[in-house]
Amino acid sequence: MKDRIIALMKQMGMSQKTFASEICISEGALSSIFNGRTKPTLNTVNSIHERFPEVNMGWLIDGKGDMLISGAQATRQPGTDETNEVPSAAPQPAGFLFPEQNFTPQQTPPQVPYTTVIPKNPDKPMRRISEIRVFYDDGTFEVFPGNV
Repeated sequence: MKDRIIALMKQMGMSQKTFASEICISEGALSSIFNGRTKPTLNTVNSIHERFPEVNMGWLIDGKGDMLISGAQATRQPGTDETNEVPSAAPQPAGFLFPEQNFTPQQTPPQVPYTTVIPKNPDKPMRRISEIRVFYDDGTFEVFPGNV
């Protein structure tokens, strides 16, 4: 994904500093992505989607399709929300992480099957979550039982 982010940044005619500022992340965080030390977070992908709605999220996430939604022009003035041309397609809905599936926020997204986790030490029994506690800023908390 880092190569596609670099390609997008160059297509938009932005420096690394300007691009980081446009998507509201630090220059260091963007540099870490470009150097391969970290992978882009969901927040980074969402920031790119919000700032550049003409970018095809299928292309950004897994390299499928074209960089831009058809008809979109990818030249921007840094610090503005204006493109030279208005995208012909509407921005993708909040469920863009499942581009092959169209669902509304009221529907349940497709279930992703669990993968088998191989423990680091097969001689030790695998740990299981016994409970999860959520603390709120008003001093209260909730306890949710795990899969015991």
